[in-house]
Amino acid sequence: MIRLLCLLLLLSVSTIGRASARDDWEFGVRVGGMITDNAVRLDGSAEFLTITRRLGETRGVELEFGADQLDFSMDYGLRHKTVAVNYVEVNREPLWDPYVLIGFGVSEFDAPSGITEGRDAMMQIGTGGSWEVTENGKLLLRGDVRVRYDLNDTGQPGQDGWGDAIFTVGLSFRF
Repeated sequence: MIRLLCLLLLLSVSTIGRASARDDWEFGVRVGGMITDNAVRLDGSAEFLTITRRLGETRGVELEFGADQLDFSMDYGLRHKTVAVNYVEVNREPLWDPYVLIGFGVSEFDAPSGITEGRDAMMQIGTGGSWEVTENGKLLLRGDVRVRYDLNDTGQPGQDGWGDAIFTVGLSFRF
């Protein structure tokens, strides 16, 4: 499944991005927190690495690697590792670039008890923005809020086939 996602990313970048006016790449690192559907409180942390291919001024495709840990305020230790391909639609503005994203991928989980590991499909949708930090526009501050829905339904805490809200902030570098 991960190979299929990487292949789809390469095909979309090579076919769509050939004749774009702005065809740069971005490497990004973001960290943040998670709120599960069990309660409205901070239940865990999340980290993401992204490589994004801009397809002109308003579109992009990114390959995203993520890791998170949910503890539910009781040191539970549910961990996810994710790989996703996201489509990003940017609304260019003078001071910042708001965007929406939709993505599909694979989530692997590692739980402390019961069904202790597995792999499931996941989907996500979100919104965010980026701001140029340097004058040359190479360094960006990026933040977003998204909902991730995975098909994991083992009935254990955090694995009930529902979504998690994820909010992150970090830096991206254009090259």
